[in-house]
Amino acid sequence: MLVSLYIKNFALIDELRIEFGPGFNVVTGETGSGKSVVLQALQLALGARAEGVSFYDPDAKCVLELEIAISKHYKQWFEAYDLDYDKYCIIRREMGKTQKSRIFINDTPVKQTVLNQLTDKLFSFHSQNESYSFLKNAEQLDFLDEQAQHQDVVDEYRKKYRSYKALSDEFEALTDRSEEMEREWAYQQHLKSELDALNLEHLNQEDLESRYEILSQGEKIQSIIDELNGLFESEPYGLNEQLRQAQRLSSSLLKASESFSEINNRMQSLAIEAQDLYEEINQSLESMDLEPSALEEVSELLSELHRLQQKHGVSTVEGLKAKRDAFATSLGEDGSYADRIKALESALLKAREEIEPLAGQISDGRKKAATVLSASIEKVLSSLEMPGSRIAIEVYETEHLGSNGINEVNFKFQANKGSDLLELKKVVSGGELSRLALAIQYIKGEKNSIPTQVFDEIDTGVSGQVAERVAQLFEAMGARNQLLVITHLPQVAAKGSTHLKVFKKEADGRVNTRVMQLTENARQEEIASMIEGNNPSETALSHARTLLTRH
Repeated sequence: MLVSLYIKNFALIDELRIEFGPGFNVVTGETGSGKSVVLQALQLALGARAEGVSFYDPDAKCVLELEIAISKHYKQWFEAYDLDYDKYCIIRREMGKTQKSRIFINDTPVKQTVLNQLTDKLFSFHSQNESYSFLKNAEQLDFLDEQAQHQDVVDEYRKKYRSYKALSDEFEALTDRSEEMEREWAYQQHLKSELDALNLEHLNQEDLESRYEILSQGEKIQSIIDELNGLFESEPYGLNEQLRQAQRLSSSLLKASESFSEINNRMQSLAIEAQDLYEEINQSLESMDLEPSALEEVSELLSELHRLQQKHGVSTVEGLKAKRDAFATSLGEDGSYADRIKALESALLKAREEIEPLAGQISDGRKKAATVLSASIEKVLSSLEMPGSRIAIEVYETEHLGSNGINEVNFKFQANKGSDLLELKKVVSGGELSRLALAIQYIKGEKNSIPTQVFDEIDTGVSGQVAERVAQLFEAMGARNQLLVITHLPQVAAKGSTHLKVFKKEADGRVNTRVMQLTENARQEEIASMIEGNNPSETALSHARTLLTRH
């Protein structure tokens, strides 16, 4: 229950504290007195978005503070957010022209989303403009769900539906792009095949480039080796023959004198080294395989290596290996896009099989609730001087699964006997819509657990006996929950258990919005003014006393 609202430095309010009572609180005041300012301050304190906020003193901080009486039923919520629980909860919001908004619950800083979670459980707001929102299909379905009291099933359905919708969206995207994706898959497979063909695990780029350099000089190398062979083997003065002759001569020197032993040994070693060198040159030539076909093979392999390195933006064999492995991973995970579509199709079917029974259960609950609800609305409308009105709630089933299940709903309305039942939005007038909206909120209040309901001029467009009936309905609702009703109807104002008047007062050359709780005599004056205007006559005062006596 809302106990008090403190407002400092907000719009036309310098500083103000408003005390609220249990049950039916009524708020009155002339047009432009600041009722909407007080309501906006309340909504901001409860966590509404701070947009277009003005300050009484632009250079000072704005403070909005609520005191709310909270039952032990909410203690677990406070513990879940590590907040102190007390029977009286203090919500404070601080704002400034240049500073970021700060929010506190029992002096602990909290995020706006946390505050909204709490206040959504404690307060509901209803206005004339909001009445038109009930003409929307989604609002009507939510109302039926509330009356059917199967919110646990609805929550489970919506949770599963989100997963189903995600699968459906992915399936649709893949289907729309299937040809493009199949081409992409095939292209990745081609790229991997190109890299596989290089046999990268056994490829050494440095050795390959070195071999290419040798092979590209093949003719020159062959010519030089041929020339060297000629030097070694030409007759009769080839190097080999000359060394053999030198060996014979050094042997002769050794026979002549042992002093030539070292010369002979060196000459023998020189001949052996020369023979080894001759043989190694020819073996190297044989191992080089300087055939043109070998050059062509190495050249093609090196060209393909460079081409793929340029294509994939890498400069090493290791870089190509990484690309190949990435393609292998992607292809291994995804497989063919046709396979992916098939897998998604199967998952969609399974998900649909899980949520269709829930959708059917919700639909059955809505149909049963519609029958009871139409009778309940007609009963309340009858009490609001609309005895000939009828409400028919038609609940249809579709093949399409949506966030609200498989249902479409159509509220049909007949304002007077003998007229046709037509879609609500086509036949309802402003005054009729006000009474219908009030009837709906009255019925909602019977089943929901919102402690405080705020009504902002929802009774606009009614008068006379209808206004009296509306006032009686508010009075009955105030017996169940705390009500805060902003009204221009004297009949409604007279039924309030607490009467707050909003007015403007000038001080120090500035206009300030004020709120005061009216005494019984002051209430007579206020209600008489609502009936007749300023300076009401004795007749208006007498009428006001009569209205208050009926309370």
